[in-house]
Amino acid sequence: MPIITPSLEIRGSRKLWWLLLSLAIGLPSGCYDGDALLKQAQSTALSTTLAEVDLGTYQTTLPRDPNTGLFTSIDLHVFGTVPRSRLSAVQRQLETDEYLVRHKTLTAVRQSTREELTDPSFAQLRARIEHVVNQVLADAPLKEVGFYQLTLR
Repeated sequence: MPIITPSLEIRGSRKLWWLLLSLAIGLPSGCYDGDALLKQAQSTALSTTLAEVDLGTYQTTLPRDPNTGLFTSIDLHVFGTVPRSRLSAVQRQLETDEYLVRHKTLTAVRQSTREELTDPSFAQLRARIEHVVNQVLADAPLKEVGFYQLTLR
């Protein structure tokens, strides 16, 4: 059996140590493209944030109340929230199909009952308007409906 001198043993262990150290540092770091990561983060942020889109101002009168014989007049300014990445496409489609959105929204508002209009959150009215607008828009991008202004007389 050959005799190994201590200097060769130390040199071999140092080489092994440097090899292991370089592998430990090099493997987890990997390669990455900073610009691609930035674009991916911006894309994710763009698709998850919501933007408001104006759905119009409406004035209508509800059918006569059978108990009191009075009419109720409603003035409202409606907006919806859509993913920011779809904002320009939704705005273009709203311009194109404005007449249909207007007709369906007025129909939805006229279907309101007295109980719905006394609900402070207007949850059923908002849900009905969201449903009819999403029927018109491609891929139903509207996430929520709100009111800039709502007046009952």
